[in-house]
Amino acid sequence: MIHYTKTIALLATMFLGLSISVAQDYSKPDSAVYDPYATDTASSFLESGKSSEATQPVRKPYIRFVTPFDTITELVTYADIINEDEAVTDSLYWRAKRWIKHEFKSSKKQVIKKDDKKEFKIVMEGEFPLYIEANKFSKSQNGRVAFDMELRFKEGRYKYKINNLVHVVDPPPGEDKEIKTYFEFYRKSTVNPKGNDAVLIAADKKINKMIRDLKKYCKEPIFVDEDDW
Repeated sequence: MIHYTKTIALLATMFLGLSISVAQDYSKPDSAVYDPYATDTASSFLESGKSSEATQPVRKPYIRFVTPFDTITELVTYADIINEDEAVTDSLYWRAKRWIKHEFKSSKKQVIKKDDKKEFKIVMEGEFPLYIEANKFSKSQNGRVAFDMELRFKEGRYKYKINNLVHVVDPPPGEDKEIKTYFEFYRKSTVNPKGNDAVLIAADKKINKMIRDLKKYCKEPIFVDEDDW
C-alpha cells in the first residue's frame, strides 16, 4: 500500500511539472527568440533609407551668366572710358577709324550713321557672326549679332558704348522673315536659361575681343611714311 502511494505521488509530481513547462512555453510564445538588444528590422530599413538619401549628391542650382547692362535703360551694354594720356583727340579719332576699317572689312553690314570730325564722335551699326562652342574642340555658327556702337574722343581719353544687341537667325523653311531676339530677352527669360546663356557667352567673347583690338589700335600711334608725300 505504501509503495502504491509513493507511485501515485511520483506520477502526480511529473504531471504537474509537465503542465508548468507547457504553460511557460505557450504563455510567452516569443520568449525563446525575443532579444531586447537586437536591432529592429523596420527601424533598420528606415534608417538605411535615410542614410542612402543623405549620401546622394545634391544637385546645385544653375547659375546664370551675368552680362553687363545699363541699370537705367536696362539694355545689355558694354561701355567704358579708356585713358590714353599721351594721345591727343584727333589722333585717337584717326586710330579708331583705322580699327573700324580693319575690324569690319569683311562684314556684310557696317554702316557709319554719324562721323563728326568737329565733335570727334562716331556712331555706327555693325554685325558679326555668332559662333557657339559646344566644347573647346567644336563650334558652330548660330546666326549673327547686330549692334550699335558709339565712339567719342577727348584729349587723352576716349569712350566706347556698344548696345542694342540683337541675335539674328535665318528664317525657317517656308518663311521669309529673319528671327530677331534682343539680348534683353535672353538676359531675363527663365525659359531655356542654358540656351540663352550660350548666346550671351558667345557674343560676350567676341565683343571683348573687339574691345581689346580697339584698345590696341588706339594705343598705337600712326606712323607716317616720309616717302609717302
